[in-house]
Amino acid sequence: MPFSSAWERDTHFAKHGHEFGAADPSEYEQLADAFMYGSLAGHARECMRPSATDRIRFDFATYHEGVACTAPSFVRTFFIVRNRIVARHGGAAAYFAWDCGRVTSVDL
Repeated sequence: MPFSSAWERDTHFAKHGHEFGAADPSEYEQLADAFMYGSLAGHARECMRPSATDRIRFDFATYHEGVACTAPSFVRTFFIVRNRIVARHGGAAAYFAWDCGRVTSVDL
């Protein structure tokens, strides 16, 4: 299971599954798994947060973003970043740089 538990998968599906048109939690999980653990698309980039426990993937063309814990390996979330959030940070490159540099409460 790419998410840490069925509960985590179901919770994130409830928040973000509709963004991808996923019919159910399993389909959402398959999309998240392919995005986070499949080949990196040409217009996507990835980074590690300063804590070195979170790996971020961000697609500059679609604004799809995923976060995965590296040890143990599991998907934390998968969602589409809203245009206004990207714009508020000054564009896709600035948003990605900001998100990569974040130290979240999970990282502490």
